[in-house]
Amino acid sequence: MSRKQKSDKPKRARPPALVRVGSAVSPARGLLTLFCLTFAGLAEALGIASLLPLFAMLGENGNEAGGLGGEIVRWSHEIGLAPDVNFFLGFLIIGMLLKAGLLMLALRQVGRAAADVATGMRLELIEALLAARWSYYAGQPVGRLSNSFGTEANQAGEAYNAAAQLFSNVILVIGYLAVAALMSWKLAVLSSVVGLLMILTLNRFVVITKRSAKVQTKVLRRMIGEMTDVLGGIKPIKAMGRQAGFATLFRRDVMAINGAMRDQVFSKNANKALQEPILAICLAVGIYGAMTFWKMPAGEVLVMAVLLVKTVLTIGRAQQDLQNVRINESGYVAIADAIETARAEVEGSVGKEKPVFERAIEFRDVSFSYGVTPIISQASFSVPAGMVTALTGSSGSGKTTTVDIMLGLHNASAGEVFIDGRRLSDIDIVAWRQMIGYVPQELTLFHESIFANVTLGQADFSREDVERALTQAGAIDFVKALPEGLDTLVGERGARLSGGQRQRIAIARALLHRPRLLILDESTTALDPETEANIVRNLCALSDETGIAILAISHQPAWTRAASRTIRLEGGHILSQAPAATLGSSS
Repeated sequence: MSRKQKSDKPKRARPPALVRVGSAVSPARGLLTLFCLTFAGLAEALGIASLLPLFAMLGENGNEAGGLGGEIVRWSHEIGLAPDVNFFLGFLIIGMLLKAGLLMLALRQVGRAAADVATGMRLELIEALLAARWSYYAGQPVGRLSNSFGTEANQAGEAYNAAAQLFSNVILVIGYLAVAALMSWKLAVLSSVVGLLMILTLNRFVVITKRSAKVQTKVLRRMIGEMTDVLGGIKPIKAMGRQAGFATLFRRDVMAINGAMRDQVFSKNANKALQEPILAICLAVGIYGAMTFWKMPAGEVLVMAVLLVKTVLTIGRAQQDLQNVRINESGYVAIADAIETARAEVEGSVGKEKPVFERAIEFRDVSFSYGVTPIISQASFSVPAGMVTALTGSSGSGKTTTVDIMLGLHNASAGEVFIDGRRLSDIDIVAWRQMIGYVPQELTLFHESIFANVTLGQADFSREDVERALTQAGAIDFVKALPEGLDTLVGERGARLSGGQRQRIAIARALLHRPRLLILDESTTALDPETEANIVRNLCALSDETGIAILAISHQPAWTRAASRTIRLEGGHILSQAPAATLGSSS
């Protein structure tokens, strides 16, 4: 399939945020959380309701008190409970304790679910990235993806936690309104009006919070991506004294984040600050109306005041939870977008045939283009098994792209690639790549031990396997001379090793799994001639001993002299294919 055809593939619809978050949480845990939150709200509401009969019994007329409290006392006597003050005090305490216990259980489940959301999204991103085609990686700043694994995944978990807290407070508000309605429909209406007034008054601060959070996430993601790139190339920047320009660039982003943070902090604090005056005004109006116009008993007015305070404060907490949802929502959206983007770039289906490389790799009239720009045009050549082949040409001639097609990282626009006479498109591409050792021009060594850098963390390789690969790469002598041997840390990007040593470690990594084909992509270009000649001589001897095929992409004379076959590529066209001198004649 051509690049054009791939771009025409319809994109999958992205599921809503709540659906994606909910899918990461166990259904049983979600039901348990819902049960606990619902009954926690009910328990507290009933506990507060017990104040009505309690105040009625403490009044002057005792059990003959009027109002709803007196009705509850008389109803309790009719069913044989014979309640007293201690009974209703106990009912109040039990309600509060039950609410606290259920709420703690619910929040424990919420905490686990929030962690599951963050972990699940990290795993989803890892799986999506590893399954994506090569062209996707070429356009992705590493720092942005690193930010997704860290900050944005944590924000996704925090968004779920804030949403659960919001739901908990909504349940409590419903319970309070239900008790208020039992006392007086007027009280229920008053509580609802107060709640609506608070929501409408404070909602603009929620909008400001959401907007500032989006700005912070966008700028921070860009800045981290740029900072990662700068730190990766900090040596030439420092050497040329050009760091001041980058400092100015980052200062602009930092100040943009600063402005967004100011808005966010202000909106959060303003939300809290305005709740108390709104509560005081509405409470004063409610008490005045209850005593002046509705002629409610003092006990019921007190319970009404408690319910009104609890309702308004809980609505305030709910708005704060909504602000937290908005703050962390942008991080969730960002990592969800990264996952879906990577999934949309999933590598195409692979063939089923088992690869065999005993004769040759053949390119037959292969062409490839980036968009409308042709890179390779009708290239036809072969790479024999068990031999050293050099692929030469000037920079930009299409050498690396040719190898990428051979690896299945790019698909040819026209023509076919054959492995021992079978189409590459019919072969299991993962199994084919597992038969290849690859050494790029830009080496990537991690700040780990030599052993970890050679094995890449795969536990199925032993120290003996690593020593064998280091021996084949000509690196065993200098590794054994190091104080800690295989356990020596190589430093950031291998900074503790010389260029030739780093090169040999990378070659050992490529040889560890005993490949049938070793590809060297301009990997010795930066080395001095003597070091390069030693590596070339060592690898050619390895090819003679083991029968491994070597494809060296290079314009260096050392490889063209050593290769059994030389292929020259210019402007995407094969100019020549010819046998070359042997290593013995060049030494």
